[in-house]
Amino acid sequence: MASNPAPNIEISQLIDERKLSSLQITVIILSALVVWLDGYHIQSMALIVPTLSAQWSIKSADFSLVLTSALLGIAIGGAFLAPLGDRFGRRILLISSTAFLGLASIGTSFAGNPMQLLIWRFLTGLALGASLTNATALTTEYLPSKRRAALVTLMFSGISIGAFTAGFVAPIIIDKFGWEGMFTIGGAIPLLLSLVLAASIPESIKLLLASRPNDPRAPKILVRLAPGIDPRTVYAKKQEIHKQSVTELLNATYRRGTLLLWMVFIFNMFVLYLLVNWLPTLLTTQGWTASQAPKGAVMIQAGGLAGGLILSWCVYKGKTVMSMLAAYIITAAALGLFSILPSSGPSWWVLLLLVGCGISGSQFVLNALSAIYYPPLIRATGIGWAAGIGRIGAVLSPMIGGWIIKMQVAPSAVLGMLVIPVAICAAGVLMFRRVFQTSSENP
Repeated sequence: MASNPAPNIEISQLIDERKLSSLQITVIILSALVVWLDGYHIQSMALIVPTLSAQWSIKSADFSLVLTSALLGIAIGGAFLAPLGDRFGRRILLISSTAFLGLASIGTSFAGNPMQLLIWRFLTGLALGASLTNATALTTEYLPSKRRAALVTLMFSGISIGAFTAGFVAPIIIDKFGWEGMFTIGGAIPLLLSLVLAASIPESIKLLLASRPNDPRAPKILVRLAPGIDPRTVYAKKQEIHKQSVTELLNATYRRGTLLLWMVFIFNMFVLYLLVNWLPTLLTTQGWTASQAPKGAVMIQAGGLAGGLILSWCVYKGKTVMSMLAAYIITAAALGLFSILPSSGPSWWVLLLLVGCGISGSQFVLNALSAIYYPPLIRATGIGWAAGIGRIGAVLSPMIGGWIIKMQVAPSAVLGMLVIPVAICAAGVLMFRRVFQTSSENP
């Protein structure tokens, strides 16, 4: 008796119904390493400012444009380069941008003046914007829907780990190899990683089935993803996408969610990157020693790691809105307490940890939301533009921070001012429930 043909199965259903395969675990790990690079490279520049200021006889506040250049590069890379992954594939964009990141970082180590440093940091930002976005999109498309937001949030904890790593190795590397060593080592790692990616990372199976179902790579990936499956029985649900561009993010279906995401991204990134770029200088102004200030700044990243773990668990339990709202309230309270509690002793260390937990941890959730909100055909575009628009806040923060420092505003007052953008983020989160719907059908 002839056996009946296997029923057709939609790719999202296939992924949701099976345990994580070795292929999916490989994608998660390699993408997490790409995310790690973002934290390392952004924190590295902030950490070498005091050293460069002394060597080049330039005031720390005058490095505002250099600090801004990488963030501007990330914004442009995320908005204009990363969406190419929707058209040509995540894999090629991820490999090439990671390799370019390594070259740009090594180039930074040869900078001999602020203008050269600015150019190389801008190029570094372009690579980070493209690589981070496509790593996020690729991981999202290999995860089951029930764990997707939580695991992507957890993956983004790699940013804090990268920054945390930079903060602790910086004194050793700078002492032995000078500030250039931070970028030489920071360039060698992504170059090696790009080779590993070329050997191991697959194309997004959801993107292939949705845009190029006859691509010869699809059956091979499906066999690795679900051993024993007949690749001919797997298909992708048709998506109502008219054009793979930013205009699709603003159509009637996605407009409210897109604009809301962009608003919260801008203000959250403003706070986060002002702290990342200027906290070592603020703490030094407050009287902390040259060895204490970098470690104090790292507390933001340690808090971000803790916040990422806590919030990823809350997201997994379906408490996304309430957990983010609580995180912003705690952050606002901690920022206000800087003006009350003494900077000496353990109090400021605890406050820095709490601020990092709230503001950095919430950024990880926002990244995850931008990834799960859009379907595969415009996912890289959606993630890239959310991050790119958000970088408006990140780009403005070093310049505004530098201006405030020149005005000699007390560090405790600077930190207290950040309560305002944090409150705006909290208000935005309250609107999330009306816009975002969590269901197993979410692509």
